[in-house]
Amino acid sequence: MKPESQHSPRVEQRRLRILGAAAQCFAKSGFARTRIDDVAASAGVSRALVYNHFGSKEELARCVCEHMLDEWTSAVDRALDDAGSASDALAAWLRVNLTEERRPLLTALVAPDAAPVVDWDVAAERAMEEWRAKLEALLRRGIASGEFRSDLDPRATSEVLRAMQVGMMQHLLDDKPYLDVSGEHHLRAATELLVAGLRAPRSAAAGGTR
Repeated sequence: MKPESQHSPRVEQRRLRILGAAAQCFAKSGFARTRIDDVAASAGVSRALVYNHFGSKEELARCVCEHMLDEWTSAVDRALDDAGSASDALAAWLRVNLTEERRPLLTALVAPDAAPVVDWDVAAERAMEEWRAKLEALLRRGIASGEFRSDLDPRATSEVLRAMQVGMMQHLLDDKPYLDVSGEHHLRAATELLVAGLRAPRSAAAGGTR
């Protein structure tokens, strides 16, 4: 029997299953307390197979971080593509980035015991730059359609929006945030404020009919 190619669909599916199991284990127990045996049992594979795919627990944690950020970016892309308007896309962007479901894994990956292994800052910086470019494209789309103000500076505005996003994301990494804006009503308020600031004014013709 020929050995399976490292790029075969079956091998890739198994690799993704291990990554998913590892993410659950890290989120539940943290990096230090998670054992390869735990990951193997959760994934339904042998301990040797986990090592065959990833080599070490440290490499596994790095791959989990990269996979989470890739999935996060894909979720942002889908949300933006599915939105019917630039305003809807902005609301979807906020919702995807502020979801609570990532909190346990994010907390585990930025914890002190994982910090020497997972260079979160470098990985996050790469992802954030990609998201800034997507935001800039979204703003240009809104300007072109007449939905957003024509005097907006897309680059500067995308950077400000990204900074606001980072600030609101702090609640995902802190069990007792100084200001918790994680509620659904906070998300609605943030969306309304952002859209109101970006929205184009009513046309002069419309204003002159009063």
